[in-house]
Amino acid sequence: MPVDDYMLEIIFKRNSRRYTACNEIPFEARTKNAGHYSLVTVLAASENEPITITWLREYLRVLQTSCDVYSSEVFLDGIVITDSTKEHVLSEECVNSVKRAGTKWAELIQEPHLVDRLTPGPYLYLDGVLRRVYRLYDDTQGCFLTGLRPKLLASDQQPYIQLSASESTYGSLSIAVPSRAPKLEPKAHPHLRVVVKDLFQLKGLKTSLNDKSYYDVSLPSTSTAPIIESLRKDGAHILGMTKLSSMIAREEPLDAVDFPTCFNPRGDGYQSPAGSSSGSAAAVAAYEWVDVGIGSDTSGSGRRPAMANGVWQFRPSHGLVNCEGMVKTWPGYDTPCVFARDFGNLERVLRCWIPRATATAPGAGMGETNTNQKRYKIIVPTDYFASTTNLQQLRFLDAFIEDLRLCLPATVSHFSIRDGWTQTHPPNTDPNLDSYLQDVITRTYYYSFYHSTTEFRQAYTAKHDGKRPYVIPFVQRRWAMGEAVTEEEHEEAKGRLEVYKNWLHETFFGNTNLRQVQGLDQEQKEGPDGQQNQDRESQEVEPETLVILPIANLTPTYRDQPTASPETQSAVDGLFLPPILGAPDVVVPVGEAEYESRITGRKEYLPVVVDVMGRPGRDWQLLDAIGKVMKGSGRVMKVEVGRRMFPGIEK
Repeated sequence: MPVDDYMLEIIFKRNSRRYTACNEIPFEARTKNAGHYSLVTVLAASENEPITITWLREYLRVLQTSCDVYSSEVFLDGIVITDSTKEHVLSEECVNSVKRAGTKWAELIQEPHLVDRLTPGPYLYLDGVLRRVYRLYDDTQGCFLTGLRPKLLASDQQPYIQLSASESTYGSLSIAVPSRAPKLEPKAHPHLRVVVKDLFQLKGLKTSLNDKSYYDVSLPSTSTAPIIESLRKDGAHILGMTKLSSMIAREEPLDAVDFPTCFNPRGDGYQSPAGSSSGSAAAVAAYEWVDVGIGSDTSGSGRRPAMANGVWQFRPSHGLVNCEGMVKTWPGYDTPCVFARDFGNLERVLRCWIPRATATAPGAGMGETNTNQKRYKIIVPTDYFASTTNLQQLRFLDAFIEDLRLCLPATVSHFSIRDGWTQTHPPNTDPNLDSYLQDVITRTYYYSFYHSTTEFRQAYTAKHDGKRPYVIPFVQRRWAMGEAVTEEEHEEAKGRLEVYKNWLHETFFGNTNLRQVQGLDQEQKEGPDGQQNQDRESQEVEPETLVILPIANLTPTYRDQPTASPETQSAVDGLFLPPILGAPDVVVPVGEAEYESRITGRKEYLPVVVDVMGRPGRDWQLLDAIGKVMKGSGRVMKVEVGRRMFPGIEK
């Protein structure tokens, strides 16, 4: 296909909706009524059901109700039915029926080269060519850096190309969204619409990291990151690249220089979207036409935006997901993550990343894990709940913990990490945990952050005659701290961090240290059967341990007010707990907290979420447990878009 033809896009408007038509497929309609121009609909014949008037009507009804791109008022000039079996017949009765409804022509296509390329949905037929039609939506929240020209098929190996469609509103991009047209098969489901944080490679595109200097020296990628490619091969449509905090650091709205920070749709619409995966999380929270956002997480880059924007988030265990094609700041701790409004979409993505059949974790295997035969242990680190002062937030967190206890069922233990370290710290270590871990993050994370960007700085300086690249002041300060760390200091800090990691793992998942902490048994609660759940510890079945984390204290964070990012961080911080352990965690939306907005002058709602961490390698077991609790407690498993996650629930 010639490059010029491949890049050609046609934009048109019907009934207040904007569309683009692209991806040419040569097709000569056999019917004279087709003319040279028609807006048509392609349907896929069922393998086990004949083409009848009833079948046609039902297919078009489902299409009208399930697809936001299709409209019966626009795309019924003609109907094309693809038949992969070559056994169907399009009767004269069916043709006459659709003509009476206003359709000018209908054809049955059985040629393999056309059947394979003509996926169901709306098309533009123009001068012997069919072009797939996509709806254009405006990125009113400013989540995207660029939209992408859609790929017609999952097997399309062409490079990604930026979409050249213009916007209809000031200051926003237009994003091309494919049809959700289903096949009328019992297990058929629409393909996911996915947005990707601009630190993952997409073949043919440059990477910006939300920094103009980085984009300047970036080269078009020659391949696509495996985790993105796995979704595309599963049928997902990649809509575009989303904004992030500059250089994958931490950036609040008033810190942004090169690219404005996206808008968080929750509450009054002027709350910080947090970072660094802000664009992906905000897009999922704002747009019905986005199903999944792909981000990354090192020290909260996924969990903080999930909290601020009120969406589900899953962060997989380290080592189970292919991280190639992903720009890293702290190798070994950086990992992809996924955002979704619907819990089921987390599972769909995880099946692409970590199939159950190939899961390497103990107890993971084919099929659903049997949660009814498991024992569960819930650990609540009091260190992080002590700094959570929002009483509404605490009530929602306590209610969720109680649901965990009852629905799994589980024991619940409240445990201080700092006190536990004091009582059971390894030999030859400082009994004060904060003192022991002092400067560890600076000497490991910031050191790595600085050195991971050396090649970028050198490339930019060489290209611009010695000129230094611009990065926001916060990144400059982080680099300066990392640069000041010697290699010897870095290795020594890595050793301390490894000691802490091993102690955490033994404490949470090995049980030895927990049992040594005085008074812990008295804090465990009874299960729903009235017996002490800790009696089950004597059984041979290893308990599934879940750790509950609040992420941060909930408070309004207005985007028009300066919000200081921490200059230094402690490894004791709860945000570092899953990364240090390499453990999976899932952010669960559990409620909404009222506040009086100074922006709108009325009552608004902030999302309340809880972070649940599982044992490293037990990703599917963690998701299965959360799914069981959500269903068993009758909780809502899908949040809505816009200012509220749960608009039908007042409290």
